[in-house]
Amino acid sequence: MYTYYVLRGTQESKPVELEGEIDEEHFSGVDLGDGREILAFLVQVVDREAGVAGAWEEAELTDSFFDREDLYINFHGRWMRRSDAPWRKDRDN
Repeated sequence: MYTYYVLRGTQESKPVELEGEIDEEHFSGVDLGDGREILAFLVQVVDREAGVAGAWEEAELTDSFFDREDLYINFHGRWMRRSDAPWRKDRDN
């Protein structure tokens, strides 16, 4: 179960790094063990509160013991673990 996030990207052409806690109260209905679901929900909330859609590029999710940290990237409009990204040398991803 993830309990902490760091979200990086840009809003209104300015670099932004947001961080905070993940809890059942603020993430109701979201599987707190599913990183992609958490990030999709988080991006919607952040963009709605800011009143402008950001260009979110990467995120870190950490568990309650801080012994598990997963790095995610927004790859072609979808969140995935950085280690799962289909990097290819024969084209520009």
